[in-house]
Amino acid sequence: MAETRDAVGSPARSVLRIAVPMLPADLVAVLVPLAVLALMGRIDGDAHYVRALFMPVQFLFLALIAGIGASNQVAAAVAHGAGDLRAAGAALRADARIAAGAGAAFSVLLIVSAPLLGDLMGVSEAARAEFTGFLRAIAPASALLLGPALAAATLRGCGLARQAAAVTLLAALTEIGGVALLALGAGLGIAGVAPAVALSGLAGTALGWVLLRRAGLLGPAASVPPVRPRPVPVRAAVRRLTAVGVPVGASYLVICAANLVLMRILAPFGPSVQSGYAGAATLQTLLIIPGLVLGSATAIVLNSHRGAGRSGLLSPTLHAGLRITAGAYAVLAVVSYAGRDLLAGVLSGDAQIAAETARYLQTVGLSYLLMGLVLAALTVLEQVGGGPAALAMNAVYFVGAVAVGGRLAAASGPDALYRTIAAFNGLGVVAVGVTVWFVRRLAARDTSGLTARETTSLSAPDARPSTTRTGKGT
Repeated sequence: MAETRDAVGSPARSVLRIAVPMLPADLVAVLVPLAVLALMGRIDGDAHYVRALFMPVQFLFLALIAGIGASNQVAAAVAHGAGDLRAAGAALRADARIAAGAGAAFSVLLIVSAPLLGDLMGVSEAARAEFTGFLRAIAPASALLLGPALAAATLRGCGLARQAAAVTLLAALTEIGGVALLALGAGLGIAGVAPAVALSGLAGTALGWVLLRRAGLLGPAASVPPVRPRPVPVRAAVRRLTAVGVPVGASYLVICAANLVLMRILAPFGPSVQSGYAGAATLQTLLIIPGLVLGSATAIVLNSHRGAGRSGLLSPTLHAGLRITAGAYAVLAVVSYAGRDLLAGVLSGDAQIAAETARYLQTVGLSYLLMGLVLAALTVLEQVGGGPAALAMNAVYFVGAVAVGGRLAAASGPDALYRTIAAFNGLGVVAVGVTVWFVRRLAARDTSGLTARETTSLSAPDARPSTTRTGKGT
């Protein structure tokens, strides 16, 4: 065991090697919609209003992108651990076919249903035509973002975290810069947003293609003899997407629905309370990124170990990832609580709104320590075969917090809702225990050789494990 651990590096270093490059790239990616919304606030007319209305619809695209990306990342990590980059390339080609079909179908659905969505969301008559036109233009443009997402997922899964971060950053900065140049600089207004998003997807995909080819993932590397490409295993990819991608995407939808319901619960207490919570939710969106990144990095290392047959390193790697997460969130929780007034003031110049944001952080801030551990654990669980269990616990958490908190808030005010959220952050540590148990069970089963078929199906080759490395070393 000690020799194997020395050969692959300590579990903590393995997790951090992937997580550190991922974190800034993912933070920038999360800030992109907020930055674009801020830029559109400077456009005359209803541009800001129309973009804000699109935000809930955007969560559907995020769910699709996250689901396909997570599924592909699992396949790449298992194949990389087995030393078979051709299998990772085959999985990428299969997932690209699925992504192309799903993106096209979703785009057509939104284009056709744009007027109906306007009715359902109560878009004003003055902005109805602009909203419909914007949705019909942004739908196919947003589908192009699947390209950089898939490229980055494959690169991360194969241990190329810096290259994956470069793809994510280029796509994000291109979108922000494109909106600034086209919508504002060129005077196109809201009509300049869709081309900027499309350009972002194309630029990220182009860089991803170059980096994937350089790594030997899109064909034989220049330094090795030509090898016939693996067949594209679409059926295996569909099974993997069902097991991994669908629960991940569904979790995004649950979070979206819960946030919308929470805003509705707070509506009777006035716009200042709603705005204060919205500010806290914006900060919270940034605070969840380290947990998701650390969980994803831990899962990549776990799946790589599984592909390589190093089952003895599964539990130590998980424990290392959770310890790193606990250390990071101990700091973030204290900063959120102790610096609540400063943070609230930065988020809003309105004293009343800032006071509401600070009140939320005072109640919930310290519970972020446990929230971070839960996020990391659930992310791991989603990517090592426990997706349905992770989805169920996500649903219980959000539905429980909304149902219980909504009742208490109606009787006692917003503080009761905030205390309920903090309490559910604490109760969520059950997910950590479930994940630890699940990974130990995986390690035991892998050791006994009972999951050879499961492991190779996740890597999406042809059910025959291979130790032939066909690309450059990673």
